[in-house]
Amino acid sequence: MNKIILNFIFLFSVLLGQAQTIYTGQVIDQKNEPVAFANVIIYNAIDQSIKRGDITDSNGNFKIELNEIGDYYLEISFLGFKTKKIDLKEYKTEKIILEEDINTLSEVIVQSKKPTLIRKNDRLVFNIENTVAQELGTAVDVLKVTPNIIMRDDKLSMLGKNFVKIMVNGKMMPFTGDDLKNYLATINSNNILSIEVITVPPSEFDAAGNGGIINIILKKHKNDFWSINARLSSVQRTQFSYGRDLSFNYKKRDTYLTFSVSNGKFLKNNVFSNTNFYEDETWLGKGPNRYDNDYLNYRFSITQNVTKNWEIGASYAGTNSNTDNQTNNIDNVYNLNDTFKYAISSNGLTLSDSKIHAVNLYNQIKLDSLGKNLSFDFDYFTSKSDKTGENQGEKTENNTTQPLFSNATGIDYNFENFSNKIDFAFTFKKIQMKVGTKISLSKTTNDFKFYDTFTGTAVLDENQSNLFNYDENIYALYASGTFNISEKINATIGLRTENTVTKSFSKSLNQTFKNEYTKLFPTLFLNYNLEDNKSIAFNVSRRFERPIFESLDPFKIVLNPYKTIQGNPFLNPSFITSGELIFNTHKNEFKLYTNWLDNGYEQIGEINPSTKVINYTYYNYIKTKSYGVSNTYIYDKLRWLTSYNTIDLGYSKMSSSIPQTIAEQEGFNGVLQTQNTIQLNKKKTLSLGITYYYVLPAKIGLAKIEGYGPLDLSLSCKLLDDNLNISLYASDILYTSRTLVTTYYNDIKTNYKNYYDTRYVRLNVSYTFGNKNISSKSNRSSNEEIQDRATK
Repeated sequence: MNKIILNFIFLFSVLLGQAQTIYTGQVIDQKNEPVAFANVIIYNAIDQSIKRGDITDSNGNFKIELNEIGDYYLEISFLGFKTKKIDLKEYKTEKIILEEDINTLSEVIVQSKKPTLIRKNDRLVFNIENTVAQELGTAVDVLKVTPNIIMRDDKLSMLGKNFVKIMVNGKMMPFTGDDLKNYLATINSNNILSIEVITVPPSEFDAAGNGGIINIILKKHKNDFWSINARLSSVQRTQFSYGRDLSFNYKKRDTYLTFSVSNGKFLKNNVFSNTNFYEDETWLGKGPNRYDNDYLNYRFSITQNVTKNWEIGASYAGTNSNTDNQTNNIDNVYNLNDTFKYAISSNGLTLSDSKIHAVNLYNQIKLDSLGKNLSFDFDYFTSKSDKTGENQGEKTENNTTQPLFSNATGIDYNFENFSNKIDFAFTFKKIQMKVGTKISLSKTTNDFKFYDTFTGTAVLDENQSNLFNYDENIYALYASGTFNISEKINATIGLRTENTVTKSFSKSLNQTFKNEYTKLFPTLFLNYNLEDNKSIAFNVSRRFERPIFESLDPFKIVLNPYKTIQGNPFLNPSFITSGELIFNTHKNEFKLYTNWLDNGYEQIGEINPSTKVINYTYYNYIKTKSYGVSNTYIYDKLRWLTSYNTIDLGYSKMSSSIPQTIAEQEGFNGVLQTQNTIQLNKKKTLSLGITYYYVLPAKIGLAKIEGYGPLDLSLSCKLLDDNLNISLYASDILYTSRTLVTTYYNDIKTNYKNYYDTRYVRLNVSYTFGNKNISSKSNRSSNEEIQDRATK
């Protein structure tokens, strides 16, 4: 490790000395608004040859480095504006104002030639302005066609990643699950400028987790406005669900205000099936699970530009949720001759009342026009839930049924987190630097009470009850630098260090567990710019994944005489080293990638072949090496058809340190996806969507997984000058989202074939009045990783 760090520092020092002359600036219009995606090109004044170029970002900023001395001029152009030329000998870092060209304004939408895919150092930019993607309806619809992004059953995922986080205009959102989906559904696709896909987060982001980040860039506010969006949705699965959402956006001079509230009922009927093949018996288990959730979400944010260079803001997000979870399971037991022996049935009901509150305060100061800025974030997050449960079971043998168990449980869960984050960006010796620090302090209390109700009277069982306290403090520092190595090669190097201190106490065991570790997480991004908006990029990073809180509780919870759940207080974080080599054009991205997982932890079912008792617990036991190739291609040569196509093929090799499991397993895996939008009329107000998604049979971790391929259809209609949007969506119409998963433990084979109620029809209706062609300010959060782990 020391050699790696020394080499890393040496490489950083060498590249630092090779930095070139830099030209920076901001392109704005006559209303002092940034002009995004404008072309900024340096020409040789003698032969008119192109020397260097850049495209402005969402804030109109650009950066070009040149290592030659000569006669050059800067040309700035964007469709709808007059082209501007500036002699570099007279150039000073400044704001460059473009004048509107009234002769081309009416042709802007038709003739725009901006590339769809743009490769930046650490991210892929999916530019949707003036493309069919901008007419899809909402941010949810746009994300469905974004490269590297998969959305199934309204859940976002990223190819090769365990999870994905969402930012809006560079601000992390505190929402998860249905609350996130509801918020994204309030963003009109016409207000989206681009989607940034960050498969390898740079050092300014938390090092936790093998996850990716999506940054939604919205169009800038140009005038004062107000708008209200009302949305209704209904979903017919095996049972009916509905949702209602109302959002309000307001801008007056330098004040931005947003408010939204949503509520509804979410119902799913899942079916869980499993078969355990013991040496002397076969257990066939099956049972429906009914999930009924009534929710109320509310959000508020305010942003104030105190001066031209000083912005402050505050946001609040809250959720009230009441859940009714019913389970009915029966295990039929057969001997080796498939003769029925006996059956064990169990019924459970869990009622949960949970409340979540998230508050963010931030202060952002722009110190000069060269990109120097300072920001402060303070976050407070709390999650509280009260759960009560009732469980009964009985055994039927020889036509006689007898009670087997009866109990009740009560869980009082409290989680609280305070975090503070400081980021400073500046230019040092022609290198764009970012440095920062973050402190996160978390406290968790889980009070579990077990009552024996077998006699009909609830009796508290102290031996099966427990109080678990867990404290986790994280202290982080990071630094990164972005610079040009040559005229066509630019790089970003970053280093993050995180110190984690944990302390837990189990009352039932009367034991305290302490742990502390400090880890380094380097990142490297290289980008080689070719002609015609083509590029080759390489990146490598190291990240880790901390255990979730519930996985550390050592207390064993007895669900029934045959199933228990237990955490592991000695669980350590797992580490992920990843690398990518990417070739990018404006319509295609080809990627080679690898991921190495060390000290990986997962929940595992420990099966006792004699007693048939399964104890679900956690261990650090997996090492995995994965290699893959993926390709994304956008076909839009026909005016009425746009097709987004992705293929991802991988090979992984796993080894386990637990002797009772499979020692090694290797094999191929893959995902194929095609998403097609067909315009049914010339005005593009009526469109048909066809999506097919196929997962190849695979060997992943300890499991073997069958392939499956759902087909989805959608129909969208825009009316009343696009103010009224109606969409009909049919998911898994072929009823194929059932897959067989096979695992082994103690030479006992277990098959799982679960169904998660993914076949449904959804109707969405939304109406916007006021001035809808604006963007809404997003809630900001700097403790999103903590929130995700607290609410899992």
